[in-house]
Amino acid sequence: MNEIIAFVLQILLIIIAISIVLHKENFTIIILIASFGLVAATLYALNQAPDVAIAEVAIGSAIIPLIYVISISRQREFIVLDRVNHDNFELDEENIQIYELLTSFVETYDLKLNVTAGIEGSDEDLTRELNVDLIISYNDERKRFELKGKSSSILMVRLKELCQDYPFIRVIGLKEGDTLD
Repeated sequence: MNEIIAFVLQILLIIIAISIVLHKENFTIIILIASFGLVAATLYALNQAPDVAIAEVAIGSAIIPLIYVISISRQREFIVLDRVNHDNFELDEENIQIYELLTSFVETYDLKLNVTAGIEGSDEDLTRELNVDLIISYNDERKRFELKGKSSSILMVRLKELCQDYPFIRVIGLKEGDTLD
């Protein structure tokens, strides 16, 4: 009887693993990961390894999903550094349109827009070390806005696609260099 239960649980582990890989919704994936840990712990208990089963329940079904939930919940913010000199700037249709575009962009992806200004440093350092998602600046020579962010960010790819129809906006992907971590 234990062999049949173990076989069914192993098949269930395979199904859960495939579901984790194929699913798109983050919180559902977290639930599947926790379920995987519980099924694995049950298999360990059936194979007379209660110490490993207890560790799997504690780590695989509780701690790891909690870490994922905390990480995902912190990613719901889109941090923008505004480097446009608004003192010497006339508000015209293009200036207003870029901020409306950003507002609709974050609403589309259910993010909270966090705009800050006055932070000094290189663009690469700010995006890497301070986790700034986007840096807005204005190029006086070309008379257009420049939006800079990590080239590896999926949000930057989507923002670049969105801004293709706006000739006064240029989206620039910053290369990520080696870190000292």
